[in-house]
Amino acid sequence: MKLFYSPTSPYARKVLLLAKALGFGDQLEVVMANPLDNGEALIQANPLNKVPALVLDDGRCVFDSPVIMEVLLDMAGRPRAGDEYFEDLQIQALADGILDAALGLVMEGRREDAEKSAYWQERWHGVIKRALDVLERDWLDKLHSWNSAGIAAACTLDYLLFRLPEIDWRGGHPALAEWFDDVSQNPDFQATDPRG
Repeated sequence: MKLFYSPTSPYARKVLLLAKALGFGDQLEVVMANPLDNGEALIQANPLNKVPALVLDDGRCVFDSPVIMEVLLDMAGRPRAGDEYFEDLQIQALADGILDAALGLVMEGRREDAEKSAYWQERWHGVIKRALDVLERDWLDKLHSWNSAGIAAACTLDYLLFRLPEIDWRGGHPALAEWFDDVSQNPDFQATDPRG
């Protein structure tokens, strides 16, 4: 299998971490890709020109991190039904929503001051705050293992620390911060740190 990957993409990071956690690390060729380069190989694997994209051994291409994670779970024979599975999906959706808002803030921050939208910045900050509140209040006890939900949550929290350090999510979410401090000791998590 071939994974198109960028070290600073939390979406690609969570896919790589799940692949390793499921035992596929040795079967995975990681191909560094920058979507801004418009590389032909990435576009062939994902017409959206985004990472991650996974090319299976039979040549089929899978893109968008939630879909790739489902394919990996299916390949590993993991149960994909029942309450625990749907709770994991809900946590992943919450983490992706935080990432989407965070990415919006990062991109907005790169615009000229006169072009920045205070309206959107306020909305994205609100999304992140509400979602973190829900993650700590309602889902923290479900983050008990290094599975798809835990990996998604850890990558999301680390992305906030990496790209938006001005958001003090740790101060307002001490239990989530304690959980993150514990899981961030995972060797694969440390090896994929976007800070190098």
